[in-house]
Amino acid sequence: MRDTVLALIGDADHDAIRASITEMAARVAEYVPGYRLKQDVQFTPIPDGEPVHTLLPGGTGPVTTKVSVFLEVEGAAHYLPAYAGNLDIMTSAALRTAESIARRIQNTIPAEVAP
Repeated sequence: MRDTVLALIGDADHDAIRASITEMAARVAEYVPGYRLKQDVQFTPIPDGEPVHTLLPGGTGPVTTKVSVFLEVEGAAHYLPAYAGNLDIMTSAALRTAESIARRIQNTIPAEVAP
């Protein structure tokens, strides 16, 4: 499964954005096998006069750049074909969420009550 994520930004640190996206993709890949950036994050300047009729949140300025992120999730192919990565990512995310909730519950139960 391939996904494209697009964002419109104003003046921003492209290196910091690229590093943040790369770090987050690595974090997701820890619990979603086959999750990866398909190619480098792309920054495309939007020329003056381009018909982008939006302001950044809070009216902080005009949009100046389109950020494109290309992702791929290759499924584990245990029961479904490898191209069904969308199902693997949902299952992996649900498992990660359940584990996080279980840890929070475990940490709130007093030691004398916990099994």
